[in-house]
Amino acid sequence: MFSNLFSLTKAVIGVVVETPVAIVADVITMGGAMTDKDKPYTAEALGKVMKNVKDTTK
Repeated sequence: MFSNLFSLTKAVIGVVVETPVAIVADVITMGGAMTDKDKPYTAEALGKVMKNVKDTTK
């Protein structure tokens, strides 16, 4: 039960804090092209959020 609450809390924090920061990083680095990233920062942040949401529903 507590692991579900923990995963939900991580998902909310990811949406509120991590995703806007990732969007700004994508704007500054042109989607990660200037830093040689395979995936944009926003895609990675949203992937983490989706993983936490999936963990919540287990």
